[in-house]
Amino acid sequence: LTPGAGRSRTGNMDNSSAPSRRESWAALAYFAAYLGYLLATLESEIAHWLTLVAIPVLIALAFGGWRRSPAVVLDTFGLRRRGWTRGLGWALLLGAAITVLQVTLFGHRHEILAIIQSGRALWLYPVMLLLMFGMAGFTEEFFFRGFLQTRLEVLTRSPWAAVVIVAVLFSLYHLPYAYLNPMWPSAGDWGLAWRAAFSNGLPGGLVLGALYTLSGRNLVPCIVLHSMINAAPAMTMIRFGGG
Repeated sequence: LTPGAGRSRTGNMDNSSAPSRRESWAALAYFAAYLGYLLATLESEIAHWLTLVAIPVLIALAFGGWRRSPAVVLDTFGLRRRGWTRGLGWALLLGAAITVLQVTLFGHRHEILAIIQSGRALWLYPVMLLLMFGMAGFTEEFFFRGFLQTRLEVLTRSPWAAVVIVAVLFSLYHLPYAYLNPMWPSAGDWGLAWRAAFSNGLPGGLVLGALYTLSGRNLVPCIVLHSMINAAPAMTMIRFGGG
């Protein structure tokens, strides 16, 4: 595929590659069912590869045509062989800025700073970055930006309306984790869980959604940025000896 294959000069998908409205409604219905499933039981990061990646691809194939090549299908999600660096510079700059805020202002700042001062961050941060790239960074961006945002853009006929709606859905997705996961300070408290889910998911969803749109619906910068956002806090989940 060429950098602009399947897209107009403005970055919008043309009629030959845009998801159908039927596929777009199916994507929204799947999110509703998936959210109900999460409220009943939290799933592992490995399971995300089934629920957030494999099933959306099957939905795209079922409603968009089984005869399409893998390259064409993946292009509807924002994954293509050429032009993948578009928007990557912004992703790296935003990721670096957010990491600085995590070290200086946000909740885990003291733990993150202690890991940096100990020197463990020299190897721990790259390891966490790679892990996040292969877990939530990829799976969540594939689902929310690559799958839902592109399909909601078809329904709303507005890329920016899709950005806002998916940011809200991204927040709702975090709600079961905020309430059910004992590692979250909000566990067991619905009021705190709602605040935690939206205070994390809404701004992050808006930034990632805007990056996806402004980079010409290129998923790679979003995966990189998401991974950078998660990497520094993830370092605090590793325990060394009795620490």
